[in-house]
Amino acid sequence: MEALVLDVWATIDLATAAAVHELVTRIEAVTGVPRLSEDRLRCLDRAAQGEGSPPPIGVSIRRPGHSGLVGWAQIDGRGGGRTPTMEAVVDAGRAHPQSGDSVLDTLVDAALVAFADSDGGSLRWWMNHPSEADEVRAATRGFTTERDLLQLRCPLPLPTRPDAPLGHAPSSITTRAFRVGHDEAAWLFQNNRAFVDHPEQGQWDLATLEAREAEPWFDPEGFRILEIDGRIAGSCWTKVHNSAATVEGEVYVIGVDPDFHGRGWGRALTEDGFGWLASRGIRTGMLYVDAANATAVGMYTSMGMTVDHVDRSYLRPSVVRSDAQMAQEPSAT
Repeated sequence: MEALVLDVWATIDLATAAAVHELVTRIEAVTGVPRLSEDRLRCLDRAAQGEGSPPPIGVSIRRPGHSGLVGWAQIDGRGGGRTPTMEAVVDAGRAHPQSGDSVLDTLVDAALVAFADSDGGSLRWWMNHPSEADEVRAATRGFTTERDLLQLRCPLPLPTRPDAPLGHAPSSITTRAFRVGHDEAAWLFQNNRAFVDHPEQGQWDLATLEAREAEPWFDPEGFRILEIDGRIAGSCWTKVHNSAATVEGEVYVIGVDPDFHGRGWGRALTEDGFGWLASRGIRTGMLYVDAANATAVGMYTSMGMTVDHVDRSYLRPSVVRSDAQMAQEPSAT
């Protein structure tokens, strides 16, 4: 049986990053499901350009004699008191003669070895659309469920609110577009107050925001700002997803400064963002929300949103080199 080639990458080059993007694109074209998160891909690209510190740990699997990848695992996010995050993906259609599950097991175990060798510690593992097999895979490696992230969807435009003036959009507020080069500091202040305890959205800095502004999907017109007496009270940042199959509009980041809580502006901003997307001809809306945030989930479902799928993070408090499952010795590249 043909053996697959496994490599550990302590340094990510442009060719490796391109191969990972090709792998992800290929899998998503078949499954219709995003397989690596935006954060992982952004970290990968920054590392390939010689930016970001420390660099991510990468593990690849390919068939002998082929440059295209069969699988990829990545661990990044160490430093600044954050918990490093792992994601892994396998193209089961190209994993033959080994099954996709066994290739994924090999990939994950190699990533855990590499992480332990880099001083180890606590590790978060994100899975998109986890299956029962994924649940077992995580549990057998000492991970426990940490957090469920719901993707909610709705048809657009949203129905008109009963209290809205006849013929008007459902939103009860007036927003303006984000002004690049002017609003960054004020928006970061509002965002970081709104998400003070959030593991991903909190503690953003200017570099983080400017990296999003440089993304090809960024549109300041779809970044809606609620300004009260010269202060950013809240915002609804939208994102348009274009694929070969469909066009979808996402409420990407929505937040209200705590000083303005209790006024119903969370719902109003959501409606405003979806209204802006609908005005561009987009007919499917979506957003992500923490399943534990019962208030937000209740608000979104009352607007007609339904759960499309669950993404899940698992946590392991310590990964050390002596663990029994870390018996293999992958080569380092």
